[in-house]
Amino acid sequence: MSLEDELRAVGRSAVVPPVDDTLATTVLTRVADIPVRKRLRDRWRAFLAGFLVLLAGLALTPPVRAAVAEWLRIGGVQAQPVGSGPSTAPPVPTVGGHLSLDQAAQVAGFTPALPKELGPPTGVEASKGFIATSWAGVRLEQFQSGIEPMYLKRYYGSLEYVEQINAFWFETPHDLVLVDKRVVRVAGPTLVWERNGVTFRLEGPDKTRAIALASGTS
Repeated sequence: MSLEDELRAVGRSAVVPPVDDTLATTVLTRVADIPVRKRLRDRWRAFLAGFLVLLAGLALTPPVRAAVAEWLRIGGVQAQPVGSGPSTAPPVPTVGGHLSLDQAAQVAGFTPALPKELGPPTGVEASKGFIATSWAGVRLEQFQSGIEPMYLKRYYGSLEYVEQINAFWFETPHDLVLVDKRVVRVAGPTLVWERNGVTFRLEGPDKTRAIALASGTS
């Protein structure tokens, strides 16, 4: 069911309680004293606020979350569903650079957040607005979310919303495109989330461990 269909279904199923005549008379009397322009403006604001609340409520359901992710960006990552994709992924690429975390922060322009559980990374690379770190079997990329996405993920299968950390789990291998350079590689299962204007891509661990690492990233 599309988002539009769900909105219509909610509208049809809404139950309106009986109107109390005394309350209605009181309200109408008070409203009559308010200038027409102000009443119209307030009615429009109330309608818009109610619609946004309804939309937000629908977006909290897992099926709608997955549908919304198809056409909304996740921070600096654009998720694009495709009919089919790679069935396997190569090992997670390690980060070969050996910058210190302070040096990486100076180059990138922000302080990196790292999973406490993993300790110091074995490799650190950085460019303006971007930091990549790696440990054995784990790669974490973090970059400032801009107007344009940095990555395009062409995925197939399900895209799962992880409510406890407001993240999305890409369960299947997928094409990862670095947008500005059109570089394509196949990425394995990945957790993507955004925090304070920075987008995170955690690749390598299984879903349970990825969520635990993301929860402990600071």
